[in-house]
Amino acid sequence: MKNYFDFTGKKYLVTGASSGIGRATAIRLSKQGAKVVIMGRNEERLQETHSMMAGEGHIQILADLYKVDDMTDIFKTAVSDGIKLDGIVHSAGTAKIIPMTALNKSQFDDMMHINIYVLLDMLRLFSKKKYHNQGGNVVSVSSMAAVVPEKCQTIYAAAKAGMNAAVQAVAQELCSKGIRVNTVMPGMTRTAIYYNALDELGDDGLKRITDRQLLGVPEPEEIADAILFLLSDASGTITGRAMHTDSGIF
Repeated sequence: MKNYFDFTGKKYLVTGASSGIGRATAIRLSKQGAKVVIMGRNEERLQETHSMMAGEGHIQILADLYKVDDMTDIFKTAVSDGIKLDGIVHSAGTAKIIPMTALNKSQFDDMMHINIYVLLDMLRLFSKKKYHNQGGNVVSVSSMAAVVPEKCQTIYAAAKAGMNAAVQAVAQELCSKGIRVNTVMPGMTRTAIYYNALDELGDDGLKRITDRQLLGVPEPEEIADAILFLLSDASGTITGRAMHTDSGIF
């Protein structure tokens, strides 16, 4: 029987790999045999991720995607070893709790840039034959905030909903090239966002949110497992979809 989670000979670009779901995904992929191009804006944490990975031949790219308007140079670096990409995991970004009265255009632009523009620019480049290895899979980390937002998640929810809609549209363009595109929608997960929310909302405020998750608060590795499923041939009939990885929010 085929082992769908053997990624030997595959190569993936993972953004936001210096922490959280991005880090967990990069480590999981490496332990399943893949070569991984890890990206992040904190050099120390990115090197820490690298030290936790299995295998050899991984590439580190230090970049602040909030400040990158064109991903071309990054993609050139990603394939500078002569090996094309088999997929992308876009996990970079932050979840900011901002009241309406405190919103400004800079915050709005940052949120839309990292969640939608960067993803679409990566898809534009990945669709070129010089970067992808006979098709491939792209998974972007969205959020349940896209469909059940909490108070003060206005621009975060809008950006994640936009990400889901963009993926629905672009999947229809890229299927002819053998490229599948999906998102995962975690609920509250035990990442830096969880601890930031704890600081912002306190124990009671956070408990009100997490109590809605029937299976509790997952670790980043549990979301990474769902991402690996979408990267694998086991999900070969799935594209243009937003997968609920929310521990059962009702």
